[in-house]
Amino acid sequence: MDYNSIMEMPVIGQTIDSAIKGGNEWGKTFLNDSRWFGDQERMADHAIYESTLWSVGNGIGNGLIGLAGIPSDVAITLFSQVKLASTLLTIHGIDVTSDYAKPLVLAAAVGITISEFANKLGTQAAQKAIQRALMAIPGKTFAQINKVLGIKLISKAGERTLLNVATVVPIIGSGVSGTINGVMMNACGHSVKAFIKAYQNS
Repeated sequence: MDYNSIMEMPVIGQTIDSAIKGGNEWGKTFLNDSRWFGDQERMADHAIYESTLWSVGNGIGNGLIGLAGIPSDVAITLFSQVKLASTLLTIHGIDVTSDYAKPLVLAAAVGITISEFANKLGTQAAQKAIQRALMAIPGKTFAQINKVLGIKLISKAGERTLLNVATVVPIIGSGVSGTINGVMMNACGHSVKAFIKAYQNS
């Protein structure tokens, strides 16, 4: 099954939407918790830490079951990276609930730079220009941008080193899978932080 076919599965769109919503809600719990004293960096670092631990556990426990024709590690990575991106964007005051924000979340999760993202939109890398460009994109083009970014994210998730080790050596493979998931999640979190910084400073 190719990536275009995967992106057309209803379950993928639902997974992405659910991850964005879940990330927004999680981000708000940080913002509403007075114990953080409004320190966005500490909130973001803790969200990355928790996501990393969660992904390690999921990599160990769920490395063998497929979902709708997609290896479970890919589905879990897709959900968890989009959710983390949505959480970090929310923590930094970026509204992820509007339709135009979806490609912004996917771009952050996939690890492209803000300038690359701006180039895809044919606009300068300025926050307001990007927002205006996203809001002005025709529906068909907008859907295509989301699809391209989604395919990039699934492709990235599927390129994990030793993705299929668990199917060959389940005990060893599950441990390796958990470790790789954790490394990927941590890297994703810090990549999203860099994306947010560039976006806010543009």
